[in-house]
Amino acid sequence: MQQAQHARGWNFLPKLTFVITIGLITAATGFQARAVDVFTDPVGFITVNPVPNGYAFIGVGMTQIPALRGVVGTVSGQQVPVNSTLTPGQYNATSEGAQFYIEDVNTNGTTAGFSDDIVSNDAANVYTADSDGAFLATGDTFKIYPHNTLNTVFGPQNQAGLVGSNTSANADNIFIWNPVTQGNVIYWYKSTSATPGWRGPAGLLVDAGNTPLYVDQDIEIQSKYAKTTNSVVIVGAVKLGPTITVVPSTGYAFVGDMYATSLTLSNLNLHTGNANTGVIGSNTSANADNVLVWDPVAQGSVIYWYKSTSATPGWRGPQGLLTDAGTNVLSLGSVVEVQRKYSPSFTWTIPAQY
Repeated sequence: MQQAQHARGWNFLPKLTFVITIGLITAATGFQARAVDVFTDPVGFITVNPVPNGYAFIGVGMTQIPALRGVVGTVSGQQVPVNSTLTPGQYNATSEGAQFYIEDVNTNGTTAGFSDDIVSNDAANVYTADSDGAFLATGDTFKIYPHNTLNTVFGPQNQAGLVGSNTSANADNIFIWNPVTQGNVIYWYKSTSATPGWRGPAGLLVDAGNTPLYVDQDIEIQSKYAKTTNSVVIVGAVKLGPTITVVPSTGYAFVGDMYATSLTLSNLNLHTGNANTGVIGSNTSANADNVLVWDPVAQGSVIYWYKSTSATPGWRGPQGLLTDAGTNVLSLGSVVEVQRKYSPSFTWTIPAQY
């Protein structure tokens, strides 16, 4: 799972626009004139405007168009057989990381929404980053997606219009959270040479444009100047089905909204009453796991927690102990920061939102 390797309240998010179309192809089969409906995933785009001279947190929000669909065979370790003939090496990882991932989309299974990076493939199998026999069962349906990258989200020539420079200190920065190291990785657009492009921890000479951005990835954009950047337009397919991610023990997970809709805390399945599958509640935020949502206007986080020790349990937030916050709307493209204060880590299954 990607999070094992590395997951805004109301009306104060950066302005987002979502447009969606649903693909429907109808074909007639030969002389029988029998109609066959073939449905593709809904596609569209999200538009987000960074905050001039400030910070904005956004979720990737869309997937790439699936590259392959099918049924898995019997998984053995990292080897995942598929019912298609593949071109050897077509899904291989690069020096910038995995470029594709496989997702279990078996809607009747408990592991629907599980995903893992693909590191390589031969003609009949893909090979994943981890051993997935416990998650991908024989006969499960799957999709293989290309990862979103800095190039697909911000444009290979910085079509998003972030301020570029020869160093990150003078450029707008993109922060990507690494839950393993519990720290941010900084990327920026190098614009002042004959070899422009996205740069990151590998240095000025190494292009980082194909750095993978996961489906539940958060992106923090620091706009350092009082200017209006171009809009960031994220184009792709609508995420369908549940999503599984991991919240680390005694640490932080930043999880971007991967669904093409607004969210509420009540429909995110974050509190399950079981410390192995959800956040831990209490009578105060100080003793509970916290959920933080960024307010780009105030440039600060709003704290939510689950009140579990009274006759009126439920989500609480800035309105206080007596007001349920479970239906507060987290806008399209928001990021949920989960502060896990206790052991163990937990696997969070985010339900499909439509």
